[in-house]
Amino acid sequence: MSKGEKVGGTIADADGNFTADVQFTRLEAGRHWITANCGVVLTAAVDQLLTSSSGGQSSSLIILVFFVLAGVAVLRFR
Repeated sequence: MSKGEKVGGTIADADGNFTADVQFTRLEAGRHWITANCGVVLTAAVDQLLTSSSGGQSSSLIILVFFVLAGVAVLRFR
């Protein structure tokens, strides 16, 4: 559970060990606390980070435009 919402489930093996996949229904950046209630209450923190890769293309575009304009200037004043 996280914030009262079920985010995963699992069954323990014969030794009492378990693993569980956690799936959040919405992405929110920050630290989220996960609670497992299996007779004993276990808690762990999960940090969610939201990233974007759109910034890389804009810098390439700026460099391309610079070289095109520089080329036009060289040809014009030649």
